[in-house]
Amino acid sequence: MAAKRRKLQETLLDVFLRWGFQEVVTPTFEYLDALTLGLGEAFNERLFKLEERHTGRMISLRPDITTQIAKLAATRLKDEPRPLRFCYVANVFRYSASQTRNMQELYQAGVELIGLESPEADAEMIAIAVESMQAVGLDDFRIAVSQPALVRQVLQAANLPPEALERIQVALAIKDTSTLEAVVAYCEITDQDRETLLALPNLCGRAEVFDQATKLIHNLEAQRALAHLAEVYDMLKTYGLEDQVLIDLGELRGLAYYTGIMFEGFAPHFGYPVCSGGRYDLLRHYGSPDPATGFAIDIGALLEALEQSNPVSARTGADCLLIDFRQDKRDALRISHELRQRGHRVARDIIRRDRHGSLEYARLSGIPYALLIGAEHLTTDEALLHDVRQGTEARMPILDVVSRVDAVLKQIPRTI
Repeated sequence: MAAKRRKLQETLLDVFLRWGFQEVVTPTFEYLDALTLGLGEAFNERLFKLEERHTGRMISLRPDITTQIAKLAATRLKDEPRPLRFCYVANVFRYSASQTRNMQELYQAGVELIGLESPEADAEMIAIAVESMQAVGLDDFRIAVSQPALVRQVLQAANLPPEALERIQVALAIKDTSTLEAVVAYCEITDQDRETLLALPNLCGRAEVFDQATKLIHNLEAQRALAHLAEVYDMLKTYGLEDQVLIDLGELRGLAYYTGIMFEGFAPHFGYPVCSGGRYDLLRHYGSPDPATGFAIDIGALLEALEQSNPVSARTGADCLLIDFRQDKRDALRISHELRQRGHRVARDIIRRDRHGSLEYARLSGIPYALLIGAEHLTTDEALLHDVRQGTEARMPILDVVSRVDAVLKQIPRTI
């Protein structure tokens, strides 16, 4: 599993670098007051906290990379030319009380684009997310794109009582249409607002959603949010991504720092998003007005989703086990070194055991080839290459062993 996760990390990072992003490494610990500036007090209960011994200040394991990069951009890099393009692969730590996917440590890969407010920047984030899913081999995925600002404006325009507003927000978050209908029924609001609120959970789909929403939404700020989303969707069509993208105008969930377009990536038959992101306004908390957008991929969730439909193959150990029965180990050391120099994974079987035991170890360890020196029936100038899976063998001169074994090992599929 570690090799498979490493493969996903390297594949995703390669995508990010091809789009011109620069990798950044952030600290595992952060001062609590710096974190809560960006994440807000509501996130406080999800932090793993401890006291710094020599100062008494509270520190926390990082729960989020975006906040750290926002602080970095707004402070140490405040005078660098914009936009800033950063990517990362790192773990984050969050307390979770979920009874289903109870993950306290998450491995994430993500990108942050800082200093651009245009719809094209939002479209680029979604395009990179799509390319990332395609690069790792996730088939039939969908990116659900939403505009929570639109929903907030609709709710604000309806002037709902606080209790009703809270219940409606919860109902919209889980698309509970029956509760939504029951709450809206007793609210003293206009027929137009009632019609719009009841329609929100069903405003999902592709281009047709914009026509439906235009007829329902009359609040000026909500119309602006809708127009911005429509412009982003047009750009995604230019990318050729309309088949991977769905519009959801009833979505209201997400971290508190999201202020504009949000999106989540879903795999078939998998109940959790494998990636999420959107536009945020974090840098102002650290003294900079820069707009920003980005997303993070949950590598653990992505790996689970892939294993359900298209299992990840990865090289999990050595390509060749070198078994040397001679007292003089100089040939074994030379051969293994030269094969490693050619890019092969070569392990030496240092434990003293018989031929059968060594070959059985190679089989159980998933090592496809074993190279034997000094074995019974071999001359001092010979070696034997054993195909562990097929059981076939080939004798070869010691002097030619590196080139001949190199040619064989090059045929092994390089999955990582």
